[in-house]
Amino acid sequence: MRVLLGVDGSQASDRAVSLVSNLAWPAGSTIDVITAHPSPAAGSRTPGALLPLDLARERENAVEVAAQGIADDAARRFTAPDLTVETRVVRDRASQAILDEAERFEVDLIVLGNRGHGAIASAVLGSTCLEVIDRSPRPLLIARRDRMVRILVGEDGSKCAAAAVDLLCRCPVFHGAGVRVLSVDDEETRWSPWERGAARQESDMAAAVKAHAAREALAEATASTFRGAGMKAEALVQDGSPAHQLVEAAADWDADLIVVGSRGLSGLERLLVGSVARAVLYHASCSVLVVPEPQA
Repeated sequence: MRVLLGVDGSQASDRAVSLVSNLAWPAGSTIDVITAHPSPAAGSRTPGALLPLDLARERENAVEVAAQGIADDAARRFTAPDLTVETRVVRDRASQAILDEAERFEVDLIVLGNRGHGAIASAVLGSTCLEVIDRSPRPLLIARRDRMVRILVGEDGSKCAAAAVDLLCRCPVFHGAGVRVLSVDDEETRWSPWERGAARQESDMAAAVKAHAAREALAEATASTFRGAGMKAEALVQDGSPAHQLVEAAADWDADLIVVGSRGLSGLERLLVGSVARAVLYHASCSVLVVPEPQA
């Protein structure tokens, strides 16, 4: 397995390093530790610039050395003898560097720390995370805890949810955790408030019961898949908004990780219909693994 770990020396980055270093990766896995810094401004190389060229180069070198030090410090925390750890410093915006390196090495997973600030740090994402989420076709883990004991998996029957289940079953690093599969019956998407008159109450109730039973069957089938992979798993069904129920269920269970599929909505489409994955990322206090829909 190949993992790309983005680090920048921040507290959030340190938490991501702790999580990755605490996990038992399969023998032969590779952890690519990457630190990025923007290329020097063109103005420092032109006549009339604020900094002389030699001073600009000196500052450039200092930034490069500091960035390499951050990567090396992270790499030293991996001690497993059957694990390969590589470091590299890239001169580019962090998000672009991560996307390019992930594509170049065909990594299986990208791990980043969230870049929140202040009292609500756990629920705020930085621009690097958001850009990688929007553009990467690879699974992305936003680390907010240094452990992975309880995993909550969102299941809605979609291709991206199936890809998330497949990833967890294939990767032994997840197998030591307890799993709870949550399928949410979002009844608000089926009925408009003005359609719920007395004449429709009976048919609405029958449809709701049928939909709930289908969700129960789906959650139990997925839990059975996890159990078949040697994992402890149970099924759960809730009614309401999927993102809200995932976040609430994770908080009630004290989950360490929420796993959710993403259909890759972007731009106007996201503004119109929203994204469960994005909402979970914003509001969850635990780590979140986003698994995109497989590309054709």
